[in-house]
Amino acid sequence: MPATLVRIGAIVLFLGGLIFVHELGHFLVAKALGVKVIRFSIGFGPRAFGFRKGETEYWLSIFPLGGYVKMAGDLGEEPQSVAPEDRGRGYLEQPPWRRLAISFAGPLMNLVFPAFVYLALAIAENGTPVPGPFVGTVAPGSPAALAGLRAGDRILSVAAPGAPARTLHRFGELREVVAPHPEEPLVFRVQRDGVELPPLTIVPSLSLERNVIETLRRGVLGVSATLAPALVAPARPGTAGALEPFDLVVSAGGRPVRHIGELERAVAAAACAPLDLEVVRERPVALPGATLSLPAVERLAAVPTCDAERRPAFRPADPGLATFIAAVEPGSPAERAGLRRGDAIASVNGKPVLSFRDINALSAEFLPAPSAPGPAARVAPGVPEPRVEVRLGLADGREVVLAAARETFLDELTREEQQRWVLGFHPDRGRLVDSAALVVEQVPIARSAPEMVAYAWDQLSTFVRITVKLIGKLFTGQISFKTVGGPLMLFSIASDAAEEGWSSFLFQMALISVNLAFMNLLPIPVLDGGNIAQALLEAVTRRPMSTRARLVAQGVGLALLFTLMVFVFKNDIVRLMG
Repeated sequence: MPATLVRIGAIVLFLGGLIFVHELGHFLVAKALGVKVIRFSIGFGPRAFGFRKGETEYWLSIFPLGGYVKMAGDLGEEPQSVAPEDRGRGYLEQPPWRRLAISFAGPLMNLVFPAFVYLALAIAENGTPVPGPFVGTVAPGSPAALAGLRAGDRILSVAAPGAPARTLHRFGELREVVAPHPEEPLVFRVQRDGVELPPLTIVPSLSLERNVIETLRRGVLGVSATLAPALVAPARPGTAGALEPFDLVVSAGGRPVRHIGELERAVAAAACAPLDLEVVRERPVALPGATLSLPAVERLAAVPTCDAERRPAFRPADPGLATFIAAVEPGSPAERAGLRRGDAIASVNGKPVLSFRDINALSAEFLPAPSAPGPAARVAPGVPEPRVEVRLGLADGREVVLAAARETFLDELTREEQQRWVLGFHPDRGRLVDSAALVVEQVPIARSAPEMVAYAWDQLSTFVRITVKLIGKLFTGQISFKTVGGPLMLFSIASDAAEEGWSSFLFQMALISVNLAFMNLLPIPVLDGGNIAQALLEAVTRRPMSTRARLVAQGVGLALLFTLMVFVFKNDIVRLMG
């Protein structure tokens, strides 16, 4: 029962807060401009609770799916019908610029509110430990590796072309500096073992980050904030004794091992002599309808560290450092091609790969050309299925030919069947190690006031950009309208966010508030955007819209709004029914 009450309270606070913020904008500006406000209501329909203060009634109404600010003379009747004592204070009596200001104030408050939320979250985050500006894992063949960066290095500052050097305090700031500068030379000041190195010039590689809304060009170095776990696999079949692919080494020669660097030092000290290892190994447990894995500790005596030619007997298996395949799906193209757990990919169509970062960068090699039907498209009857064959060179000398296949799946948002390309092999998922334990060094967040304001602005501008693009793609049909949610989806978002804590709750409120701002700005009569369009039209034509025209527009707007609500309710119900 208490959990249910918390969920109900979260929904009320979430929706009520967003409605209050929006209507407060209209209310404050109307009052400031001298327009008479008759009623301020959260919800529609009959009053559930309320009081009167001065000339305004304040209501909580029984249908909580919106709200309104009732002003004198705002229903489309002739301005002359306003009560004599309110003449000059009616909404429609106001000049266009005043009505525009009142109408725009609601959506504006929906943008101001998130800015304050992001600022509050930035203030609350101060003192929270986060990864410091230290290099954890360096991907082989990456710009960072080619420049000589090593695990444990501290990045002191980064200078972009034509800009002053920026001192780094947190690892997250490294991404912020590097991302806007793909394929541009950046100058790094680096400290290693307490000694500052000569300046390093590194050119970040270009990474295209794609989602359904946009494609972003990002500069990447190939470093992470965490050290790689001591996850290993035999370099070649049979070279590492009892060691198996994806064993996690936790002790070598009787000494604890926390990450791959400590294991490499233990192996180097052994000078090709065997080592006693203690490993954590996942053991499959067959259950009806599923297979689970349970970790078990294994003690391996005298594990070879070198083969007969003094080459390493085992290698790192973390996907950030290697290309070992951890899982092959039954019946998949990968299984049909002969791939198996523990295989290491050495090349894709003749192009060398050193880690799964390289394989991901070559993902286009596995798919049909853009002119062919895309992952979510369907092949018309009689049209041959597009086929792309990729040659994978393996570290053991084998070569296999892999062709991606289509897989039908149920989209969780639209509940429609979609299709996507699948290969059927995966890297290790990192389930055995908590990444927080592999951070080189943590530092407390210590943003200054200007930095917190900049953070809030950056968050707001990002979500404004995404929202505008999302609405554009909805109206052009590039994103299905079935992805749009209504009240039931909002209830679910509010409930889930409340369970995750206040930060998540406020963050989701801010995100939905941005969405509401732009949805209300759509030029549909009865919405704020319609009122703004009417005010602009009257300002241009220099004559008021007729009463009949206003009433017709309102009728059309209500019909459109009702139709929209029917569709979003249908989407909600389809999702709910699964």
